[in-house]
Amino acid sequence: MSLPPPDWPLREFSRSVRTGEVDWHVQVAGRGPVILLLHGSGGSSHSFAGMLPHLVAHGTIVAPDLPGHGFTTGARFDALTLPRLREAIASLLQALELPRPALVAGHSAGAALALRWALDAPRPPKAVLGFAPSLVPPPAYYMQWMAPLVHPFATSAPVTSMLAWAVGPTGMLDWLLDSTGSKLPEAERRLYRTLFAQPTHVRGAMSFMAAADLPSLLPGCAALPCPTAFVLGREDGWIRERPLRRVLQRHLPQAEVQTWPGGHLLHEQSPERAAQRLIELL
Repeated sequence: MSLPPPDWPLREFSRSVRTGEVDWHVQVAGRGPVILLLHGSGGSSHSFAGMLPHLVAHGTIVAPDLPGHGFTTGARFDALTLPRLREAIASLLQALELPRPALVAGHSAGAALALRWALDAPRPPKAVLGFAPSLVPPPAYYMQWMAPLVHPFATSAPVTSMLAWAVGPTGMLDWLLDSTGSKLPEAERRLYRTLFAQPTHVRGAMSFMAAADLPSLLPGCAALPCPTAFVLGREDGWIRERPLRRVLQRHLPQAEVQTWPGGHLLHEQSPERAAQRLIELL
């Protein structure tokens, strides 16, 4: 079984589903058109917990922990590329006996995965929505401090186990959360501490980041067969608005782009507004 602890947000919607080698933790709620929610690297389905209550009246919400993250287990860490993850999610939806998503929304690297889904799926969704999309190189301090960790050696089991052990005592995770520009309450920080205390989650997050291949993704995005929309965080410390707008203008010139107050986790800061933006696209 791949279920979270009893006090996990919206635990009543959690399901355990096996496809191939992967034991999924996925939250499914509501009825109607399928709305697929994809968290970013280092996140989990809990990232959308504040949005879910506002969405269930509008569709069937599917929010998985991506392979290598959260309480989804059994994934190969060398298979966390965007194309392979898209295939894995397609298998999950098939196992859930759900139709193709009417809308795919993603946060950060999950937005890149949502674009990959729309490009590769036999039938694209009606729309794609990205919150703080990770479509530009990270800022300089990330490259200085974090990039050395996103390396085959650093994504190995011994190193990620050491990082997981160090997260709590060193305050590293609180520093990373603060660097996003989002102010999260202690209850939400505790959830991230629970996740990053798991070596497999740390390894999955690092492997997902290491496998990101924007040069292969972005050139095809101008030909996306569905509308796209993005929400950027004005105080985002990870994905800066100005370079991101340049990338969107070049590769997704038809996209609807909004900027909201908030940091990289703006959908967690303003879940009702984020849900309403998604509903508008339906």
